[in-house]
Amino acid sequence: MCLNAVNDLRLCIANAIGIPLENLVRGFEVPKEEFGDFSIVMPKAGIDRNQAEQIFEAVRRCDLVWRADLRGIYLNIFLNRGLFSTRVLQYVVNDDSYGICREGEPKRIVVEYVSANPIHPLHIGAARNAALGSFITRILKAFGNSVQTRFYINDVGRQTAIVALGFKLLGRVEVPSGVKPDHWIGLIYAITNTVAEIQGIKKRLGVAVGEEETKRLREELDQLVADAARLWKTAPDIFNEISEKLKGVDFEEELSKIMRGYEKGDADIVQLIREVVGACIEGFKETLQRFGAEIDIWDWESDLVWGGDVEKILEVLKKSATAHKGALALDFSSVDTAELRRRLGIPRELEIPPLILQRSDGTTLYTIRDIAYTLKKFREFNADKVINVIASEQTLPQAQLRLALYTMGHKKEAENLIHYSYEIVNVEGIKMSSRRGRIITLDEILDEAKRRVMVELEKRGNASEIIAEKMGVAAVRFYLLFVSPSRPVKFSWASVLDFERNSAPYLLYTYARTEGIFRKAREMGVELDWKKLFESMDKGFATADRRWRLVKIVAEFPDTVHKSYSELDPSILALYLLRVADEFNTWYDEEPIVIEKDEKLRASKLLLAYAINRVLNKGLQLLGIEPVEKV
Repeated sequence: MCLNAVNDLRLCIANAIGIPLENLVRGFEVPKEEFGDFSIVMPKAGIDRNQAEQIFEAVRRCDLVWRADLRGIYLNIFLNRGLFSTRVLQYVVNDDSYGICREGEPKRIVVEYVSANPIHPLHIGAARNAALGSFITRILKAFGNSVQTRFYINDVGRQTAIVALGFKLLGRVEVPSGVKPDHWIGLIYAITNTVAEIQGIKKRLGVAVGEEETKRLREELDQLVADAARLWKTAPDIFNEISEKLKGVDFEEELSKIMRGYEKGDADIVQLIREVVGACIEGFKETLQRFGAEIDIWDWESDLVWGGDVEKILEVLKKSATAHKGALALDFSSVDTAELRRRLGIPRELEIPPLILQRSDGTTLYTIRDIAYTLKKFREFNADKVINVIASEQTLPQAQLRLALYTMGHKKEAENLIHYSYEIVNVEGIKMSSRRGRIITLDEILDEAKRRVMVELEKRGNASEIIAEKMGVAAVRFYLLFVSPSRPVKFSWASVLDFERNSAPYLLYTYARTEGIFRKAREMGVELDWKKLFESMDKGFATADRRWRLVKIVAEFPDTVHKSYSELDPSILALYLLRVADEFNTWYDEEPIVIEKDEKLRASKLLLAYAINRVLNKGLQLLGIEPVEKV
């Protein structure tokens, strides 16, 4: 069932003028208020301008249309406010899932998201990934799709080897009491890497040629020493022990041993790395649960290597491989056409070099393991689509992945593997580097958000730890979602926690305001039976412009949700909810609702507040934000 008053209007018009509904939808727009409630751009809708007069007369026969005007290529429509507003409120009252209009066959979809390297806590960039991935999951499920979420544990490679070496040098010491395991692992990683880099630069300075190279190395060393001083201050004993023990170690040789041993399944090295990575993952799970991001399956990259999947992929690809810069590579020039790029969703302007399959030392690159993992995701869930939520900086590897799948004959998988790209999060005044321990963790962000909300709630006389936690998490999630994924986010506390506009606290405050209206009505003895109130309402209540704007904005909800779903863009829904809140709060300040003396008009106003409440509730939940009844 899909109850959508705007679609009723479109269907009536399409039938009246004899064109397919999808044609009309293409040309259907919301104009400036003075030009009508809706407009049809006739060329876009495939309407012949010479038939405008006949079409004009046909449109006027639709019961929801009050009048229509022709202005150039535009057919402007003014609605019958009484009929349309009654239809909208009727649909809200009678449809618990108002806003969700399912269509077509449901799909089986895998969403892989977060998949952060298990060597440090989740940072603010991973938070955007988590917010986007969990939104995609929610809205796909809302439209009836079967969705499985997965996290790819990158436990094979240099970075994992670095933290494993540091952990080993410390005697595999237990995580201190009161410290989150991922924070502990991140500290070991940053110290080990920073100390090793300092030692490496000192060696290079000893053989530096020329003043320019010496100057560059000294500048880099100065920055490393500053980072080292900060890390020493955080954990002097750990820093000193790692620093001392690294002096007698050939760092690169040790890393190479760990990496090779892990790929070959050496028992001692496997136990070492699984212990380190497992501790970090436990910290991830705690953070993601707090943030409202759920993962169904945690996949270990190493399992693909040990299970032979990677070797099988490599054997197939070797048949088409050529030598490139001393390594085995796959050249895509023979299949890389404009048409194939269109089908695989690869940017036309992206330059795609050969894909390195195997280094000269025999180790494989992560893209090869990604091929095996992609096929595993399709196979195990019998998936129609796989969505990888990965930052835009991975556009090239993701394109190479799809081309490699296509080259191997997995054309269906290549065409249904989606790279959901997003831009970075910038924090003013901070240049992040996990290698040096310079990151803003999601845990820190959530703690600070809760603290700041608590201060604001205390000012308002409603200091609740539970509400502060919910609003803090909501504030961070919303801020990462209301900016289009294609644009960078500039993180600012002033904007994140603005109770007056453009934030989750503002939306939650508005939602709580609607709940306050209902509490007050009950206290006054008003029975809030919405179907009974609908029967007794004033059908002409929307003649007032402010109420009419609210009716129209409620009517937009199904289309807005569907657009957000079809484009998988949370900013479409988030920005719409802000418009809803702005319009409602203006109306709330202008007119009495519960104390309205005219009973029929009061019923209408309460129903309108209920419609806003339903829209905010459903919209917030789709964004992964839990509404609160009191602020």
